[in-house]
Amino acid sequence: MPPAAFEDAVVVVGRHDLGESDRIVRLVTREHGRVDVVARGARRSRKRFAGALDPGTRAIARWQRGRGDLGTLVELSEVRLPRRAREDWSRLALMTYGCELVAALAGPAPEPRLHRLLEAWLDVLEGEGTPGDASRVALEAKALTFAGLTPSLVRCARSGEALDATARWDHDAGGGVLGRFGQGPAVDPEHLAAIDRLRRTPVAQTTDLTLPRPVRWLLSDFVRYQTGSPLKSRASLSVEEVHP
Repeated sequence: MPPAAFEDAVVVVGRHDLGESDRIVRLVTREHGRVDVVARGARRSRKRFAGALDPGTRAIARWQRGRGDLGTLVELSEVRLPRRAREDWSRLALMTYGCELVAALAGPAPEPRLHRLLEAWLDVLEGEGTPGDASRVALEAKALTFAGLTPSLVRCARSGEALDATARWDHDAGGGVLGRFGQGPAVDPEHLAAIDRLRRTPVAQTTDLTLPRPVRWLLSDFVRYQTGSPLKSRASLSVEEVHP
């Protein structure tokens, strides 16, 4: 019996070398969740897959089920490569971060909303607007929501009451809590409400919005807590903040 074959719309979100000639490519798909596939001969031949295995590439992928968790990439068609992100360092840093973020929160179960969100993010980076902290935090908030990890931003994660001036941020509780329930750092409830508004705003409409600086990395830290590992590409964004 031939191996099972699959076809789906994908975004390439990561890759690393395997042996002397192959690459393992991580994909976020529309209908199959996060998938890792082996691109045979991708390192040996420049023509095979022709640069389409870089993060941010959108395509229709065909792959076959292999041994264990790894499939074998057969073909990429209808390839769309990022353009502006390859020409602009800040957009490249945001693209890499978005790919890593969604990859970290995606799993093997289908979650079409995460795939659509990542495509919308790539569209923003190709557009004329200039995405900044507000756009990035909107992406983080939506990705957490679509992954089933919606942070509590307007009501206490412990009691359900509206947050007030005693609010604290408690990763373990799942977000904002009233002072009597949490031991985390104090946080302005208006700042959390600003994040919640971004969570509900299409990312394409966030490029002209601003975000209070005290909470610009709050959700990134929350993602780290939920996944158990830092997002490596965050370092590039921090450098960009210091050296605009």
